[in-house]
Formats: sequence, structure tokens, C-alpha cells
Amino acid sequence: MSSAIPTYRFNPPQLPEFELTGLQRVVRKSRQKLYVPHRQDFYGLFYFSRSGGSHYVDFTEYKINEGDVHLISDEQVHYFEDIDNTLGKIILFTAGFFDNDALLEHLFEKAEQNPVISLHDEQRKYWENLLSQMENVYVSDRKFKNEILKNYLSVALFEIYQYQQEKPVLHNTEYLRFVTFKKDLKTYFKTHKKVSFYAGKQNITPKTLNLAVRKIVNKSAKRFINDYVLLSAKRLLVNTNLTSAEIAYELGFDEPTNFTKFFKKTEGKSPVMFRKEYK
Repeated sequence: MSSAIPTYRFNPPQLPEFELTGLQRVVRKSRQKLYVPHRQDFYGLFYFSRSGGSHYVDFTEYKINEGDVHLISDEQVHYFEDIDNTLGKIILFTAGFFDNDALLEHLFEKAEQNPVISLHDEQRKYWENLLSQMENVYVSDRKFKNEILKNYLSVALFEIYQYQQEKPVLHNTEYLRFVTFKKDLKTYFKTHKKVSFYAGKQNITPKTLNLAVRKIVNKSAKRFINDYVLLSAKRLLVNTNLTSAEIAYELGFDEPTNFTKFFKKTEGKSPVMFRKEYK
């Protein structure tokens, strides 16, 4: 199996596995890389201080607005469009650098549904001041520099966590059911695609699970399952050279024709046409 799109790593390898830089510096240095679909084996925080262009994350377009923070995990496919005049800062780091797996899992799992956080004026001032302090340390030769950067990154990520907590549904029963459903789906989606299976895993009725999922993401549990299967198919189509038939069996479809019908019904085009567009 060969990769159809690149996966970027820290290059050259560096310790610590942390980088803070300006968006335009990266555009000038690596414009071609940013403008084509790619993945990275590290986490990314993108703060935009000037609007312009788009950020495509897992095949969904997000217009870039001033004051937005975009979160990208090490699993997602993303690329940019028309950001030659967009301003911002980029923080890149690995899980090895920031060793709080629980916080990373919470932040970036939620970001898979919507990677964008829009900051209001007060939050923007705080965030820009935080980035400025972090950058001063990053370019310095201070003693305990790495430890200080880890603490600053921890503050930044907990700030994002706090922004996410502003949505009251995060602590209720429906949210906990949704989180469990999503974890089960990642494990079993290739062999189980019915809502009843996932409801049974939690000893609740399909109706109860459906209500929980709809409250959190405003879609039915069945639609959420289909969207997850579709996303998995898209990733295989752009990341591998597997045939459509091979992808069908990889995702648990009995027949390739069933996969093709499913893909066309949910995406509006065949797997072959989708792959051609992204190549």
C-alpha cells in the first residue's frame, strides 16, 4: 500500500518537538505543501489574526476568520486555499512533547466534529498576549526553556478546554452517552453499522441514544454512523492506492456494489470520481 498524499514530520528532527512560527513564514517557505492535501504526525494549533482564504479539514471547508483558532490532530487530512495574505501564528507539537494524553484526547476528539474555535475580543487579547510571551521564550536561550514552553502550551490548551466548556451540554448525560458511542464506533464500525448495536453496548434503547447524539451534534445516530464510515472511506481513497473494491471489504461491506451505492447516496458521487477530484 503506498500513500497518495504526504504525511509531514518534524523536519529536520528536532528536540524539543515543538515549534512556534508565523503563518506567512510557513507560506513563503512551504507554500506548495500547505496548498495540497496532507497529514502530519503531530498536533497543530493555528491562530488567525487576519481573515482570508479557507482551511479544508477532512474534506470540509472552513472559512478563515480573524480571531479563529483551528485545531488539527495527527490523523486528519487538511490543506489551505488562498492564504497568501492571511496572518497568524502556528504552534506545532508532538504527544511526546506534551505528555497529557487525557487532555489531548478530549480537545482533539471534540475538534474532529468542528476544528474551529472563534474567540471574542477579550479572549483574543489574552490569546495574543499568551502567544507573544510563548514566542519570546521560544526564540531565547533561557535556562529551562523546554519546561517553560511546556507550561505555556499547557496554559494554551487549558484555555481552549475552557472555551469548549462554555457549551453546557458537555457535562450532561447525553454528552457522556455520545462520547461512549463515538469510542465504540471507532472500534466496531467495520463490523457493526446499526444503531441498535451501539445502544445495546450502553444498555439503552436506540431512541435514547438517538436523542443524545442529536442533542450534541444535531444529527441522528444513524447519520453519524454513516458520516463516520464515509469519512473513513474518503481517507482511504486519498491516502492509499487501494481499489474501490478493496476499500469496500476493508470497511466491512459485503459487496463492492453496496459500498459504491452507499458512497454515491451519501456523497453524491462515486468513489472513483471522488478520488479523481482529490488527485
